[in-house]
Amino acid sequence: MKRVIIALDFDPSAQKVAEEGYAIAKALEAKVTLVHVKADADYYSSLGQVVVIGFSGHQKDAGSIPSDAIDPDAISQEFLKKAMLHLADKNIEILVVNGTCADSLIKTVNQLKADLIVIGSHSRKWFENTTIGSVTQKVMLSSTIPVLVIPTNKNFD
Repeated sequence: MKRVIIALDFDPSAQKVAEEGYAIAKALEAKVTLVHVKADADYYSSLGQVVVIGFSGHQKDAGSIPSDAIDPDAISQEFLKKAMLHLADKNIEILVVNGTCADSLIKTVNQLKADLIVIGSHSRKWFENTTIGSVTQKVMLSSTIPVLVIPTNKNFD
């Protein structure tokens, strides 16, 4: 395996996904690319406080931030740069992509000719998983390469 893609979102579990995915990639002597699929500006303005891998985003006491004042590209780039610094490897590539999460991730994996996808599995309520599915499930069903799912929550509803 020569290239490992680690998919990260702003969930606090992203740190665990990044660390475990990176450890596996290093053991395989593979190149690492951290990928974040960018959402629209409304998502970033509604995050409240985001603290993950040293990233401190919008503060709750800052009030409502209008969507047009948010730069999702800059926020996403900063998030991935801090993840790279946390992993202490300047050779890690970072990539922010647009689109729907699962589809954009699969497209990126194919473009980069990756050999492994590392993604977290957020514990969701059973009803949500059966009606709309999860990004992780969609990636697993669409991928032509192995997908390593890092469980991030043991509490199942």
